[in-house]
Amino acid sequence: MAVLIGGIIQPMSGCRLKNNRKYVFRCLCSGLYSKAVRAAFGGMSNIETTFDTRLRTISNGAILFTLGVLALLHLRVVIEPFILAVFVFILLAPAAHWLNDRGVSLLLAYIVVIALLGAVVSLVGWWLYQDLSEFAEGIPGYIEQIKALEGKKIAGVTVTFAGISDSITDQAAEDLLMSIFGEITGFVSMMLTVFIFLVFIVLEAETLPKRLSAAYSNAANENMQAILYDIGKGVNKYVVVKTIVSLGTAFFTGLVLFVAGVPGWFLWSALAFILNYVPYIGSLFALIPPVILSFLTLDPSTAILLTVILIVNQQLWGQFIENKMFGASLDISPVVLLLVTAFWFWLWGIMGMVLAVPMAVIAKIVLGNIPETRPLSILLSERPPTIEEE
Repeated sequence: MAVLIGGIIQPMSGCRLKNNRKYVFRCLCSGLYSKAVRAAFGGMSNIETTFDTRLRTISNGAILFTLGVLALLHLRVVIEPFILAVFVFILLAPAAHWLNDRGVSLLLAYIVVIALLGAVVSLVGWWLYQDLSEFAEGIPGYIEQIKALEGKKIAGVTVTFAGISDSITDQAAEDLLMSIFGEITGFVSMMLTVFIFLVFIVLEAETLPKRLSAAYSNAANENMQAILYDIGKGVNKYVVVKTIVSLGTAFFTGLVLFVAGVPGWFLWSALAFILNYVPYIGSLFALIPPVILSFLTLDPSTAILLTVILIVNQQLWGQFIENKMFGASLDISPVVLLLVTAFWFWLWGIMGMVLAVPMAVIAKIVLGNIPETRPLSILLSERPPTIEEE
């Protein structure tokens, strides 16, 4: 009997029965075999209970994830502007509190910051419209230049448009331009919805902590406050750093294109600013239109030099300056970021790719603050947690 019970106890030495082994063996040495058996198999019952709990957690998580995806797909018109409004609020909150610390009332501080943001967006939008209109007028000439490249050699490569020459027409260019104008109109409409959401978020934000304190117990309230603080800190740092890097990339891109005389330089710098929020590939895709135009409007050697300068500028800001500013704060696996970006592109297109990283940061923070899901947060990380972090 002792050998049988010992054979059951030994494999469980790394489980929860570790604390009960001395008790079981004391029972065996005292001849209390029934108590030893109950203690041993009681531990196995605890293991089964733990397994059932984890299985229920995984099942519930899968159900909630499926419901969340369906909601994001079918309620995009409501959820997308609301999420954008939340991110804009997180970005503007430090500036508003900075004004509040200097004697300006908090509501007035938010009004000033939102008004300044609206003025900047309006100015940029008007400039983009002018630049896009000017670029549209030159499209027929660009098409003729593209067709004139047929059969020529550039850097030893013969240019050919076999199979796509019928698609390079004025009508195709006009259709593409109308599609772009339609997207811009939809974007402006969504920005108005974002502004409405932002106003109500500002009005509700300062009373939210008090309502959380009244609604939940001290422990739950502290945990909720910690999660909200971590989310605000993580998303704010990402948005601020990414915005600074995007502005730097866009400014030097526009400056180089303006000096070189590439048409639509402000349009392409704005495109570089927006697509720089898309991880890894966005800023590279933003270089394609100005590079093509440079080969159409400049001599080949100048166009090649311009392309090299644009790539160096993008790599300098994206790979060096951004990494120095972020440090290890993001801590999300690159593979996970690519998968998340592809998933959000499937959900919401380009805007989904822009929102992919902030949403991944929020998901990782929430998972890390719930004991049952903390292993998932660790799996999403780029590096394992240290002893102090655990």
